[in-house]
Amino acid sequence: MWTEYFRLAFKTFASQKKRTFLTLLGIFIGIAAVVSLISLGQGLKYSIDRQFSLMGADKVFVQPGSSMASFGTSTVKLTSDDLAAIKSVPGVDVASGMVFKISRIKFGDEVKYTFVIGIDDSEQSFTEAMEGFGMEIINGQGAEGLREAVMPYRFSHADFFDRAVEIGDRLVIENKKFKVVGEVDRVGNPSDDSQVYIPLAAANEIFGTGDDDIDYIIVGLKDGANVDDVSERIKKKLRKTRNVDEGDEDFAVMTASDIMETFGIVLTIVQIVLIGIASISLLVGGVNIANTMYTAVMERTSEIGVMKAIGARNSDVFMLFLIESGLLGAAGGIIGIVIGVGLSKLVAFGADAAGWSFIQTIYPWYLIVGAFAFSFFVGAIAGTLPANRASKLKPVDALRYE
Repeated sequence: MWTEYFRLAFKTFASQKKRTFLTLLGIFIGIAAVVSLISLGQGLKYSIDRQFSLMGADKVFVQPGSSMASFGTSTVKLTSDDLAAIKSVPGVDVASGMVFKISRIKFGDEVKYTFVIGIDDSEQSFTEAMEGFGMEIINGQGAEGLREAVMPYRFSHADFFDRAVEIGDRLVIENKKFKVVGEVDRVGNPSDDSQVYIPLAAANEIFGTGDDDIDYIIVGLKDGANVDDVSERIKKKLRKTRNVDEGDEDFAVMTASDIMETFGIVLTIVQIVLIGIASISLLVGGVNIANTMYTAVMERTSEIGVMKAIGARNSDVFMLFLIESGLLGAAGGIIGIVIGVGLSKLVAFGADAAGWSFIQTIYPWYLIVGAFAFSFFVGAIAGTLPANRASKLKPVDALRYE
């Protein structure tokens, strides 16, 4: 009987191609949206986790302002006194400051503007300091001299200037000549992949900020030190040196896990909202399946009467219509999964072509299985009432129905 159920279901679909397609439409649009959104969200989370893993979990980040939203925009500044105070906190191994500013850069006859970042290399090598900020030098070396610079990925691939910059070339940054001595690995977004790195002393000179202002501090811990404990000590120390009360801080101290958690919350909220919107399509698809099955029951009333007259039981009729609705949901799910995977791959490919390799796609097994199971159950549930109605029809009434 199961073979017959499926044969009759596929025969019905083949005879009503247009209605079957329109019924599937609402299901596979919703499933495609869910699969593509979740896979992109998972890929973005993976990229963020990977970036912070390069920095290390034992890092503490200090910035002016009260939140991550103030990064690079706060009028409040950290100072060299703050840096010195942080270095004196128990558990701190090394603390490096950085400054950054959009600057004028000339290469050959071209002039463009991008961020130039000054890295503090007073306590460790320039390369080690950059690794602390999650940047890896893949060619050449760190900028150990005052007039040396490390270029970003886009410079060496002719994606910023018309001509590719090579190690040994000269860049003119705010009318000061710098020799390119190294190249950092690709980060994955056009902004980070356009930043030039120079020693902190050189940055203070060309920015005209002096030696006191610092935009960002990264803190490395001693072996065995607890990151949360050290983070609290740094907060207490800075409240004292900056003369502010708890709750009124004009600085933010964050661990890598704090930042990852913040990103995770934001990504989760965005995904929930977008999936909620996509679920409306699934609801519409379920209603569409129910409507289609009710219509099928009405159109095939005489057929149901014939089936019962020759011995079909109520359970046979019920299973026939339930399988049809379940197959509609399952087929919509399969099509939706394929389209969703294709859409997310297309988005990732387009983003990579635009310089945003940070955007990736990940398809966990539970996403694919869950999407398929959900679409099947939507179809099956939507078809339960129509199937039950069909099974309750009396043979005599069904045969007389026109």
